[in-house]
Amino acid sequence: MRTLFDTSVLVAALVDQLGSHEAAFQAFRRYTQGEHAGCCSTHALAEVYATLTALPLPRRISPDEARLLIEDTLLGRLAVIPLGTVAYRAVLRSVADRGLASGAIYDALHAWCARNERVDQILTYNLADFERFDLEDVSLAAP
Repeated sequence: MRTLFDTSVLVAALVDQLGSHEAAFQAFRRYTQGEHAGCCSTHALAEVYATLTALPLPRRISPDEARLLIEDTLLGRLAVIPLGTVAYRAVLRSVADRGLASGAIYDALHAWCARNERVDQILTYNLADFERFDLEDVSLAAP
């Protein structure tokens, strides 16, 4: 099964200080080994970095720690799908045509990636955010 990871699951899988860590970490392990192929977009890497370095945690994550977590954990286990100008242009048009604003563009980028890369599922904690996109053959699941 080919699984695209949303930022919400990647962050939870990396940060043991979050309540959703254990479930996200187990899902990350399950969908990045054996017959499963985990992936994320290049955009997700930037979102993960931004989130990791901004989380108000008792034990803060420094920029260098965030970089190491991404390089050593995510890049070591996920196929990273590049998003170029064609993808961004298509997504910008799509969200504008639907009247969607603000952070909806980020979910739309993940959805575009999932559709165009023909993944089987998107793993996310934000199911409702993805239900508004045309994901006919892509299932949505939470860890």
